[in-house]
Amino acid sequence: MSEGKLVVEKRAAVGWIVFDHPVRKNAINGAMWRGIPEAMARFDADQEVRCVAFRGAGTEAFAAGADISEFEKNRAQRSAVSEYDGLLDRVLHAIQGSPKPSLAMIHGFCLGGGVEVALACDLRYCGQSAQFGIPAAKLGLAYNIEGHKRLIETVGHAHAREIMFLGRRYSSAEALQMGLVHRVLPDSDLEKFVSEITKTLCENAPLAIVNTKTIIEEFVKAEGSPDAARMREAMQRCAKSADYEEGRKAFMEKRKPQFKGK
Repeated sequence: MSEGKLVVEKRAAVGWIVFDHPVRKNAINGAMWRGIPEAMARFDADQEVRCVAFRGAGTEAFAAGADISEFEKNRAQRSAVSEYDGLLDRVLHAIQGSPKPSLAMIHGFCLGGGVEVALACDLRYCGQSAQFGIPAAKLGLAYNIEGHKRLIETVGHAHAREIMFLGRRYSSAEALQMGLVHRVLPDSDLEKFVSEITKTLCENAPLAIVNTKTIIEEFVKAEGSPDAARMREAMQRCAKSADYEEGRKAFMEKRKPQFKGK
């Protein structure tokens, strides 16, 4: 049986991170988890990358959770559990803390750890056949703090309780109704739609997006009051940018702006 791998590649101005483990429905193994913060750091440092998109290889699954075959090694002993949870925390913060907008394109199964990654992304779009669930209660598994936090922020505590207590699967329509995803597309239309979304993200002003992402993350962070100085700094950087000047000129000249992120 082939081992799963994380495929990291830049396509034009989009950084793609692909869970490539089709024999296990793209279940995420330890090496794949460890590769995500490295991939995000690479894309964060690349000025040509305007957004980051996650997907699973093929169309059967986004990611059917963490690779259960590794649980005896990674989640059997207390010290191993703590180390694994620390790794997941780094993964989620690497995605959430990135200045680049992130997107999850979800085909098929999106379960457990797959939901965690999708929730860490800024935007989530799925095909009609997608299925969602967090089966922690069926595995006796202590789901991590950051995963709970993002779930509550996204769907509210009432839906979060049901998702976690029952551990059942939800259809794409149910996921949309809860606010777990932004939009549901026919399976055959999903990739084209996501391509249009990433195109828009790449064309829009990077500093304006960073400003909004910074402010939102400050308001939803787990501890402390929003950092007003950090938010003002993001606003001032945007207001003083050449992109802001370009946006005004393009509007007056009735043309499409060409933003540089400066």
